[in-house]
This record gives sequence, C-alpha cells and structure tokens, in this order.
Amino acid sequence: MSKKKVEKRSKIKPFVKYVNLRHVFPTRYVVDMDLKKTAGEEELATEDGKIEVKKALKKIFEERYLNQKSVTSEKKAVGSSYFFQKLRF
Repeated sequence: MSKKKVEKRSKIKPFVKYVNLRHVFPTRYVVDMDLKKTAGEEELATEDGKIEVKKALKKIFEERYLNQKSVTSEKKAVGSSYFFQKLRF
C-alpha cells in the first residue's frame, strides 16, 4: 500500500473517561505506554484541557501503532498487537 493509504487507514480517535479503578479488570496483556503523564486530573478539569489531552493521546497511539515492530519484549509485543486489534461487536 502507498504511504498515503497507510496513514488514512491508521487513524485513531481516542476518548477520555474517568473510571473507578476498582472496576478495572486486570488482564495478562501488557502495553508499555506511559499515559499517566499525558492524562492527569488537572488537564481533564477543563474542556480545553480534555481536547489537548485527546490530541496528545492520538499522537502517541498513532505513533505506537505504526511502530509496533520496534517493541523489544515478546510479552509487550503480544500486548501491543492485542491492544490494536479491531473490536468485534
């Protein structure tokens, strides 16, 4: 595929939501993206902050999606491929 077509097909639209940590179910998959620095409570307090956080997350996710082969650990590579699978509903 051409570079333009790959970019078009790899668009990601992130969303931000507050979640109670007691309702998060741990899985065996690990993704080595540190998002705590990007999406803090202070940034999410205002509507403009949410927009900026979404833009930053989109950039991180798209960069990671396009560079999946650069993952060093096999366990993290499996987690990364699971994370970027298309959801089937």
